[in-house]
Parts: sequence; structure tokens; C-alpha cells
Amino acid sequence: MYKVINEYLGKVNLQANDTIYNKINDWSKDIKEIQSCTVTVNFKRYIVDIRLKKFSIDEVKKVFDKFNECISYPYSSMYVRFNEGKCVRYRYMTSKENKEAFYCDIVIS
Repeated sequence: MYKVINEYLGKVNLQANDTIYNKINDWSKDIKEIQSCTVTVNFKRYIVDIRLKKFSIDEVKKVFDKFNECISYPYSSMYVRFNEGKCVRYRYMTSKENKEAFYCDIVIS
């Protein structure tokens, strides 16, 4: 899946704008399991660092599902998940039909 995401990233127009940034920040404020959330942008790619109040794989899955439900575009959405001990990393990409897309590295700990 990692290679599929990289190949697809080459076929879309990555977007990084205030609308997406604000949507991620607003989303994080509504999730009670989140202790803190930091969003940075680097080369049109978002890096989302989420700290949970209480870490567990079940909580990580719930938080990521809420993220995907709130943030994803209706046309396409894909991700790869890496479990790294007390941290879970997602490579996440979603796109519109017109090939506008955004990409996130999401780290949840």
C-alpha cells in the first residue's frame, strides 16, 4: 500500500491551505480523547502529531476513524498504518474527483 500511495501522490495536485489546516485543528478540539494536537505543514504535506490522554490501540483506532470521517474527501481516501510500540503512525491521503488532494503523516501516541 505504501507504494500505491506514493504512486498516487504523483498523479494528484497536493494542496496545503488554511481551510484544511483549520479543519484539522477544529476537529482535534472536539475529540475528548485528545490531550494535544499539533499540525505543521512541510512541502505541501501535513504532519499531525496527536497525544492521547490514555494511549491504547483501541483509542488510536477510534481517533483515526473520527479523523477519516471528518476530514476525508468523498472521491478517494487511503492510508497505511504502522504500529511502533507506544506510537502509531499513519500515512494518509485523500483526494477530490478533480485530483485536488492532501496528504498527512499522522503520529498518535
